[in-house]
Amino acid sequence: MRKFLKVISFVFQPLLMPTFGVLFLLCTNLMLFYNESWKWIALSGTFIFTALLPAMPIIMMMRSGQIKDLYISKREQRTFPYLFALLAYVFWTFFMWQVLNMPFFIVAMGIGSILSIVIITLINTKWKISAHLSGIGGLTGGVFSYSYVMGINPVWLFVSMFLLSGLTALSRIELKAHTPGQTLAGFTLGFIMVFVPGALINFSIL
Repeated sequence: MRKFLKVISFVFQPLLMPTFGVLFLLCTNLMLFYNESWKWIALSGTFIFTALLPAMPIIMMMRSGQIKDLYISKREQRTFPYLFALLAYVFWTFFMWQVLNMPFFIVAMGIGSILSIVIITLINTKWKISAHLSGIGGLTGGVFSYSYVMGINPVWLFVSMFLLSGLTALSRIELKAHTPGQTLAGFTLGFIMVFVPGALINFSIL
């Protein structure tokens, strides 16, 4: 069971959530008119900006012995990786806007992700909020925001996202990485900060 929970923690880590989000987008009707080259650039660019680049300081800290694991168990050691991730997400959002010419409600979700990292960094100075749940909460918020903007209601997708979020929360709690309150706070923050910007952009257009 513990090995299964570790796999869940690894697969649904925050570094991979934007890539999963773009994979979801590429499977939607919104992306039907984009060619394959554009899709590969969108996916690989997202992975580079939101997974590879934010992982660099973590790997460097692991090699130097400053931290013991990929998830940075000690709250005090998370500030620098968070700030590095913040910068990477700024470039990613600019990449979606200026290079990919994504619809602005998608770019707004990227901006929401940036704000989420800012808030998490500030909270982390006093309290260990769950980045895992913030990440999957953001992905869930993105799915809900997209569905709201496009006027669709994929109930089973919503249910699946909440189940995966619950499973991720369970893994972090059972592995003694976070308390239930820290996971709930992380999910709520991530969901709100990604869902609201996309929904507000659509509302302002209407």
